[in-house]
Amino acid sequence: MAKIEETIFNLGSSHLSAWKVLRKDDKLFLDTFSYTDFPPTNGDEDAWISEVEVALADLCREKSLKGEASFILPGNVLLSKTLRVPKVELDKQKKVVAFELSQKMPFPLENLLWDFMVIDDDGIEQEILSFAIKPEVVEKLIQVIFRCGIIPKLFTPGSALDYHAIQEADGNEQLEDSLFINFGSKTTNLTFISSSGFLLRSLSFGGSQLTEALASAFGITYSKAEDLKLKDSTGEKAYNDEDPSFTTLQVTNENFLNKYMQEISRSIVTYKRLKKGKLPTNLIITGRTIKSKRIVETLSETQQLGIKYFDPYSQLEISPNIEKSFCNELPYIGSELLGLTKQLLNQNDRPVLNLMPKGKAQQLESKKKLPWMIALAFVVSLMPLPWYLNLVNQEVTLIQEIESVEDEIKHSNDELTVSKSRNKTLNLLQEINRRASVRFSKLFKLSKQTTNIQQFINDLQSVFDRNVNDNAWIDELKFNTIKSSVTNTSRNEGVQPADINVVNIVGRYLVKLTVENLDLTFEDRKDKLLENNGIRQESITNSFSEINGVRKIRKKVFSIEGKGDLYNRQFTHFEIELEIDL
Repeated sequence: MAKIEETIFNLGSSHLSAWKVLRKDDKLFLDTFSYTDFPPTNGDEDAWISEVEVALADLCREKSLKGEASFILPGNVLLSKTLRVPKVELDKQKKVVAFELSQKMPFPLENLLWDFMVIDDDGIEQEILSFAIKPEVVEKLIQVIFRCGIIPKLFTPGSALDYHAIQEADGNEQLEDSLFINFGSKTTNLTFISSSGFLLRSLSFGGSQLTEALASAFGITYSKAEDLKLKDSTGEKAYNDEDPSFTTLQVTNENFLNKYMQEISRSIVTYKRLKKGKLPTNLIITGRTIKSKRIVETLSETQQLGIKYFDPYSQLEISPNIEKSFCNELPYIGSELLGLTKQLLNQNDRPVLNLMPKGKAQQLESKKKLPWMIALAFVVSLMPLPWYLNLVNQEVTLIQEIESVEDEIKHSNDELTVSKSRNKTLNLLQEINRRASVRFSKLFKLSKQTTNIQQFINDLQSVFDRNVNDNAWIDELKFNTIKSSVTNTSRNEGVQPADINVVNIVGRYLVKLTVENLDLTFEDRKDKLLENNGIRQESITNSFSEINGVRKIRKKVFSIEGKGDLYNRQFTHFEIELEIDL
């Protein structure tokens, strides 16, 4: 009988997701789904495995996941090759593939774990998709997974699963001549679907390339570049439009998008040549990288095709216990999980690729049961007959005592019921205490807010301390409240968004020149003033950000002319708007 339940983990390059799916009446029911992000490791396999262990342990503990599970591997730890070989009998197929593959792999084939599948067959030749991985990587992953209480039974490449995820989603006729693009962090998978099967092209290009480009352009670390990319993609401005860094950010983004689209177009042209002029007629996209700034618009402009987003909801029934925030991410990270689930539960004709060493699953299962078997044997050896008879006698005595205790409990409950009926008037005192408690809570909250405002003023005063920002002062300080805009989500849920508390600060600061700079020419003096002004501007901005209770800086304006006079009187005027949480 086919299995009706599967637990699957998707090991991404910078996130880990897990779900448990049940088959009910020929439908897939998503019982559990969760994911967690972890810091990008920039190609370091050992660092990536360490991050996977931490994330996996937390996820298993939070969702109580245990037992057997299948695992999806990311493209950045795999070696993949596409081959065209003559069509032969099944018993000869593996030998032919092994011979062709050994000519193209950078390592001897006997030193790798590998598997393959037929993805296209025209009756004369077959398109073969093969994957390989270093055994030491799999062994490290197995040890990490086993320590988390999971027994891995399957390691399969994620890039081969997108095709199965969209099968029967909209009808096979509508899927013909489609291109399914999965925009990943390290790799981008292009699945060309035709009437005879599908072709897969994996690009070693993804969202991480933009992170690396930003790190190089700004001379910052990889993690800081990732934060900058996320802020820009969500519309949060990291720089003002007039800031030179803003131009650098825009140029880096444009170069990334141009190169990305060129790689995709090159793969489509190659497919067109293989299919003798036939091109995809529609695009289906998924992957978290499509959230990057302008990537979908640029793809639509370059390919001149209609774009659909991958929709897993039409194929799944979602448990109401799954958090809504996780469900919102499902269209971006669920294709590979859904593809493997359909292969495992629906007994798909195409075999599931498995890079697990032979016999390893049985070895792990036996290893997990061994302590229990030893303990059981020890307990059985310590169970002689007299001891057993003594336990039987003790059981009879305990049953009698339990019955006696139950009688006493029943009698006590009866007395308690009578006592409650005689003391109903005591509920009045309980209600008075409850109302007094509510009132005290309100007063305590107000007193705490007053203390927080005083603390905020003290922290603000410390910003303009002589040791922090000398020769800077505040001209105007106002506390304001801004009404939050009502979104469609909050309107549908009937939730009134909380007001935003802000502080508007207007002030000035002096920009000094050292004695040795007094003899500079007028132009050099202006340059030196601008340089010192930038240092003071950054210092004051950082000081405001570090004040306890400041959530973010909503607006900052520095004027060196007009309200300020940097070049003559050497002071700069500033206006800062802080969003605070008191």
